[in-house]
Amino acid sequence: MKKFLVILMVVAMASVLFVGCTTPPTPEPEPEPTPTPTPIVSATPVLTAVNTIAGVLIVDPTSTSTQYMNIAQVGASILVTGTAPSESLVKIYLGDVAVGPAVAETSTAGVWTVAIAKSSLGDDGVKVLTAKVTEVGLAEGVASNAATFTLDTVRPSATTLAATANTAGAVATCVATVFGAGTVPVTTALSATTGVALVPGTWYVECLLASGVVNNVVITAPSGVQTTRSIVANQVLIDAIPGVTLTFAATFVKDDAATVLVVAAVTAVPERARVLFSEEITNASAIALANYTFTTAGVANVPTAVSYSAKYMYFSPMVTARLVLNATLGCAVNGVVDLAGNIQTTASALTCTVAAASLTSLAP
Repeated sequence: MKKFLVILMVVAMASVLFVGCTTPPTPEPEPEPTPTPTPIVSATPVLTAVNTIAGVLIVDPTSTSTQYMNIAQVGASILVTGTAPSESLVKIYLGDVAVGPAVAETSTAGVWTVAIAKSSLGDDGVKVLTAKVTEVGLAEGVASNAATFTLDTVRPSATTLAATANTAGAVATCVATVFGAGTVPVTTALSATTGVALVPGTWYVECLLASGVVNNVVITAPSGVQTTRSIVANQVLIDAIPGVTLTFAATFVKDDAATVLVVAAVTAVPERARVLFSEEITNASAIALANYTFTTAGVANVPTAVSYSAKYMYFSPMVTARLVLNATLGCAVNGVVDLAGNIQTTASALTCTVAAASLTSLAP
């Protein structure tokens, strides 16, 4: 009996221990997510040309040069053409924005044409056109190659006229004149020494004593510096005044004197006129004199065309009447052509007051 009770107690204790060490249940596995089907997109079209409404090529998408579309070419609308899978729908994009509702269906031959209204192109500037295709039952495809061009629907004009007067050039000179109560001891004063620069100003040649006496002539420079010389009758004195040869008289006496006026060379300044345009125009139309009608003091004038650069056209000189400081110069400009091919049809009437001559002002 005791043995039976011991066995029963052992079994009971084992049961308690077993209950306290129960193993947790294994978690259920997460279900695999259902894969999202990848949409099949339509084919990528090819944009082949941008034409006028009459079918004349304006923009070649394969060209690497800058291409323009002018007011005559754009008209009321343009035609964008290309290729794509047959019987698909084609839509044109301007940048990232669809130009609607311009949609074309591709022919069985795989060719499409979409008309784009001028109003859909927006303001003038650089435009990038592409095409996208939607095939039956498929998503819209990626963009085609691009047709890039600059839209320019404004005709050119001239905006500003400026002009400067001319200044005649002159060589350096020196003139001997009577000075004081005596006679002129210098019979000739000429610029004669090559390579020696003249010093402009008034030089004084004064006789302290008669000819042939030591230290008888003093020469005073414009700066006030004095140099004493010993001069004899008929002497030729070179470069005592820089660049000047002085020839003295056969005789001279005390108090005879001369003023030698040295005039520096004057650099000639050509008269100039300059016209500014509203935009870049062709070099040929800028330089064509037939596009300009100049008037100087009411007299028709024909200038010489010099050069065209950065919207400026330069002219010099005026042939019929010279430009005079503070006078009025007029110019009518018509017929110039911008880079897009727009032709000016309304003349620009310009006037200006002629400014002072300048070596740098209005220079090409």
